[in-house]
Amino acid sequence: MRRLDPNHYLNTREGMLAQYRHRSLRRIHVSVDDVEPRAKHSMPQRDKDEVQGQLLKQLTKLRRRAFRGPVALRLTLRTTERTPTHSHNIAKNLLDLFGKPRPSLATRRSSLLYADDRQVHALSVTCHHGETAPEISVVASSLGSLLEDLDLAMHSARQRRGDHYDLEESESFDMAVDEVRDLFHDEADIRRRVGDRVFESMLFHARQQAQEHLLGRVALTPLDLAMMYNVSGRPLGIDLASMWEQTFSSTPLRIRLTELPQFAGASMLWKREIDQKLRAFQAQCGWLVDPLLVPVALEVVIKPPPPSRQSGLHDLDNVLRTYLIPRVVSILKPVSHHAFMFDTETKKRDTPELSSDPRFAEWRTRFPKPPVSTKSGVTRYEAWRLPPADEGSIGFVSVAIVTDITGYGGAFGQIDDDIEYWQESL
Repeated sequence: MRRLDPNHYLNTREGMLAQYRHRSLRRIHVSVDDVEPRAKHSMPQRDKDEVQGQLLKQLTKLRRRAFRGPVALRLTLRTTERTPTHSHNIAKNLLDLFGKPRPSLATRRSSLLYADDRQVHALSVTCHHGETAPEISVVASSLGSLLEDLDLAMHSARQRRGDHYDLEESESFDMAVDEVRDLFHDEADIRRRVGDRVFESMLFHARQQAQEHLLGRVALTPLDLAMMYNVSGRPLGIDLASMWEQTFSSTPLRIRLTELPQFAGASMLWKREIDQKLRAFQAQCGWLVDPLLVPVALEVVIKPPPPSRQSGLHDLDNVLRTYLIPRVVSILKPVSHHAFMFDTETKKRDTPELSSDPRFAEWRTRFPKPPVSTKSGVTRYEAWRLPPADEGSIGFVSVAIVTDITGYGGAFGQIDDDIEYWQESL
């Protein structure tokens, strides 16, 4: 993120493109095939050996050693089992396997992808259940390289996200929310005119649209990350991060938590705070989001406390797996896949004709549902660890429940999309 003379080659479009292509070649892409993604205690030893063996083989082919510094990691999983393991438990197992080689692995390396999973400063995990073949796909890069990409993405974002785009999004959101409000306001009259079943169906679809717009507004953007990592301000000697962090983390619909537990006994208090704030969110927005009718992802930004008050660095995966995901799922009960969007008790009662409609039956055949055991959950989770708070300041954890219909959203993908858009405009 260095800024040289404006006329310097590296600051020209050609120069920035050449640097991006070089960084892209430094990314590590690994695919582990024919191994069912499972949790640590349910994955056979031979499968653990196979994961590390395939990873080592591909790292050797690429002539790559383990990352020494902060890492950005994207993990995409596909399971085939009828009762698959939850994605956060699968990820925990894999993140361990990506580190220290098992004794059975024939290698002199002391580490594979990284020395310790605490090096993972940006993490995205997406899991698709009910697939025909298992897959474990990994994309890894240094955090510094990702921040360089983020700086480049800002060039495209300024062109791509104009005021007209924001205005259109805002108008669609207002219309969707107003429709739900109007249905509740005129409920008695509408029920009398069209009947209870039609009213419930109208309310169901209106709520889905409103949730899609409402929860889409709090998604983490490359601009948010660029400001909080001070990507644009650092070369100019300006600190934009602290101002943006406060505005971002206190945005309505984002759930702001105190900093991660740093002493014995604090974990229970922090879990209690999570429960209280999730229920407060549910109570505040319940007329729109209770029940959740669209698939959602969990996006988390973590600001650690100052180094002088850190008793230990929390793994990103452990924060999601131990504290956040179980509580979000148990309290908000989100649907994990678009196939379950029309599988609620309300829809079964109010639209029985769907079950006998041949078009619906064909849709079910072409796009089968994932296993029923995965019905409640998140499509994806993403976590970012910011630089520690300054001395005398406090850290925070910011949580957002974000619309993710396809299961392929997220800030990582937005960064790539913005750069692709920029390349096409050259």
